[in-house]
Amino acid sequence: MPGRVSLALRPRTRRHSIARTKTALLAVVVGTLLTVVPTAVGSATDALPVITYTIDGISGTNGWYRGSTGGNFVVLRWSVSGADNSDCTFAVKIQGPSTGTTRSCSASNAAGPVTASTKLIKIDADPPTGVGATANRPPDVSGWYNHALGVSWYGSDATSGLAACTSASYAGPDADAASVGGGCTDNAGNTSTTAFAFRYDATAPTVSATSVESRAAADVLSWKSSSPSDIAVIRRIPRGKRTGPVVFRGAGAGFADKKIRAEIEYRYFLRTYDQAGNASREVSILALPKVVTLGRKTPYVPRAVAQPILRWSSVRGATYYHVQLFRRGKRILAAWPLGPQLGLRPAWKWAGRAQRLTPGRYRWYAWAGFGRRSAANYRPLGKADFVITRSRPG
Repeated sequence: MPGRVSLALRPRTRRHSIARTKTALLAVVVGTLLTVVPTAVGSATDALPVITYTIDGISGTNGWYRGSTGGNFVVLRWSVSGADNSDCTFAVKIQGPSTGTTRSCSASNAAGPVTASTKLIKIDADPPTGVGATANRPPDVSGWYNHALGVSWYGSDATSGLAACTSASYAGPDADAASVGGGCTDNAGNTSTTAFAFRYDATAPTVSATSVESRAAADVLSWKSSSPSDIAVIRRIPRGKRTGPVVFRGAGAGFADKKIRAEIEYRYFLRTYDQAGNASREVSILALPKVVTLGRKTPYVPRAVAQPILRWSSVRGATYYHVQLFRRGKRILAAWPLGPQLGLRPAWKWAGRAQRLTPGRYRWYAWAGFGRRSAANYRPLGKADFVITRSRPG
C-alpha cells in the first residue's frame, strides 16, 4: 500500500533559541519513519517544509511491489508543502525488476532545508520461471500408474527468489488423461502454475463367463474380461501335480489347448491383466477328459465328461472290436465298433431296457475281433474304470 509521511516542525520560543546560529532540522523519510537531523540554518521561529510521498504499485509480500497495472515498474509521487525551493519531482518512474533502491529529494524555505528519503523499494512483477512437476516414482506399466502417486513442483526466480512450490498426491479417479495442478510462488507473491498430466488406472479387471468344452483333441476355454484388450494368462496343471506351464498369454476371449493327453484331468488357472498392469482374481477351471483309455496311465480313476469316448490301441488284423460296459457289476451295454474307439451316448436301450449314463463309477472291457463276428474269435485287450460325476467338479 502507498505510504504517506508528513512532518511539521515547530521551533522553541525566541528566548530559548541558541544565540545567532540557529538550529534547523533535516528530515529524512525512511519507510514511514522520519529521522530528524539538526542543521545550522534558518530561523527557529519558521516552519520547515513538509515532504511526503506515495508509491503507485501493486503491493506484494515481504515488502515487495509486484510492479503496477502498467508493467514491471512503480511510480513514486512526491508531495511538498511550505517550501520556497525543492528538487522533488512530482512523479518518478522506478523500473523493475529491482532487488532494492531508494530515492531522495530536498526542499527548503527561510527556516532551512529538509531532505526526505524513501524506504527500500523492491520490485518484482515476474512470476517464477522454469516451473514444472515430477512424480515421486516412474509409471508402473506402459506409461500407466496403477496406485497412488505424489507430485512435486519445481522452478526458479531470479529477483525475489522462490518462496515455496506445491506438492500433491493422486489416488483416483481412473482416467486416460488425468492431471493435477500446482506451481511455485516467489517472495514477492507472484505465482506460476502448470498441470502434471499422466495416465491412471487402479481398478483391477474382472473375469466372468468362464467355461471349458472338453473335446477329443483339445480343451476349449472361453471367458469374458472387463475389456477386450485385457491380456489373459493361463496356466495348466495336471491332476496330481503342483505346478504346470503357461499355455496361453494374449488378448482375446478363448483358447484351444491342443496339447492335452487322454484321460488326464487338467485344471486351468486364468488371470487377466489390464493396460495398467492391474491383475484380476485368478479363476480356476477344471477340464475333465473327453477320452478314457485302456491300461490306466494315471494314479487315479479319471472323472470323465458326460459323454466320454472309450479308446484303445488298434490291433493288426482285427476286423472289429467288442466293448462291454458295466455299472455296479451289471452289464448295461455291449457294442461291436469297427474302429478302436466307442463314443458313449447319454441314453440307449440294452436287452429291452432303457439305460442312461448317470453319475457313478463304470468299468468297461474291450476285445479285438478277427474274421466274421459270428465266429466269435476274440482277443482280450483289457479293462478300465472311469467316473461320471453328478455335477461339474470345482
